[in-house]
Amino acid sequence: MIVLADVGDSLFGSTDLVIHNRTEFLSSAYYASMGFAVPASIGAQFANSKLRPLVMVGDGAFQMTGMEISTSFRFNLNPIVIVLNNQGYGTERSILDGHFNDILMWEYSVIPKLIGSGKGYLIETEDQFEDALFHTERNIESFSILDIRLDPYDKSPALQRLTDSLRKSAV
Repeated sequence: MIVLADVGDSLFGSTDLVIHNRTEFLSSAYYASMGFAVPASIGAQFANSKLRPLVMVGDGAFQMTGMEISTSFRFNLNPIVIVLNNQGYGTERSILDGHFNDILMWEYSVIPKLIGSGKGYLIETEDQFEDALFHTERNIESFSILDIRLDPYDKSPALQRLTDSLRKSAV
């Protein structure tokens, strides 16, 4: 498996992952390009078809480029896409809150029906998450997308530390 983390809390939350080889984690952290992860999973799987992409992406970043998931269907690729759905730009919300951080709510779990391939899961509990991971690991024929519903103000400990530090330096 190769983990692809989009910027924001997808990246900050992934700092606690244990990665065994240098080529099993990709992110655009240096350039902070939102919307990187889903399209990057296509290139990563073409580059090494033995590594299955596990994509961690926020709902804001997914809305920028996530429909490239249809390219995965077109080329018979099988990424697992985890959409951290906190109804907007959570990293920015943590720095400066306002309605400008809210985005339109999409039903990410029905995207497979829209494009005619893949498996979608709506996740609101830890048990549902574990069940979806069990099934997505076995679904090697197509992509899977997990719509994980989060509280708009939920954040990883790493993002909490960063935004606390940013607020202190802004004062």
